[in-house]
Amino acid sequence: MITGGMGPRAIQFFNQYGIEVILGITGKIKNVIKKILDGTLEGGKSLCSPGGGKGYGVEKIHSEADEHHDHHYF
Repeated sequence: MITGGMGPRAIQFFNQYGIEVILGITGKIKNVIKKILDGTLEGGKSLCSPGGGKGYGVEKIHSEADEHHDHHYF
């Protein structure tokens, strides 16, 4: 996962499934891809502020899913 930033809980979520997280990435997609291909992409510090996404993460997904747990969509 290549991103500008995310919180520690999100990083832990991806890591538990073997997904590496690279933080602190900015710029145009084509330039980021070039760095990936060149092997020069370097991560840095997360660009997110602590608690900035509160209420929009995993806890919101779970609470909405729990509200509709008896509905089945096919």
